[in-house]
Amino acid sequence: MKTIVQKVNAVKKVYAQLDKKIDSLQKQSGLHCPSGCGQCCKKADIECTPVEFLPMALDWLDEGVLWEKYEDIKKQESSLCFVYRPSVTSFGGLCNNYPNRGLICRLFGYSARVNKEGKKEMVTCKILKEEQAPALEFIATHPKTMPVMTNYSSRMASIDLQLNTHMPINQAMLQAIETVGAYYAYRRRRKPKNKRPPQ
Repeated sequence: MKTIVQKVNAVKKVYAQLDKKIDSLQKQSGLHCPSGCGQCCKKADIECTPVEFLPMALDWLDEGVLWEKYEDIKKQESSLCFVYRPSVTSFGGLCNNYPNRGLICRLFGYSARVNKEGKKEMVTCKILKEEQAPALEFIATHPKTMPVMTNYSSRMASIDLQLNTHMPINQAMLQAIETVGAYYAYRRRRKPKNKRPPQ
């Protein structure tokens, strides 16, 4: 049975490989989100899985704010993502926990689904379709550049199948917090290496 740290490291490994693939796609095609856009973050029905937020929850534990964040999420009246901010954050975007953002936050706009004919189709937003058609045309003619959504979601599921149920994004964060909190209720957390300072 994997420890929480092993699961967190496995999630981070998936994220690092995906980020590298998306970075390569962006460099080759020029596709990029408009600065300060955040339209995809404003959707009220974003769904994720708890396993995606284990790194975020463990960071909050290390920062000593795990249960404070839990209560803040529960008190939030809006169904928008808890870490979404309407103005620019210290990360330079609209996500207040960008390094630990979920899988869909990384995939949307920069990944593909496989259609019935077995061909890759980019899953992207209306803004990118309208404003960056040449970049999308390049990607369509270079299918190997596209990360495939199901490849990464299945890898995430293999880390912890029980924490792989899709649910509203804030509920997924709450379950990740509960999982980390329960794991360390009777265990001592070793001092983490390269601990990120609180934001």
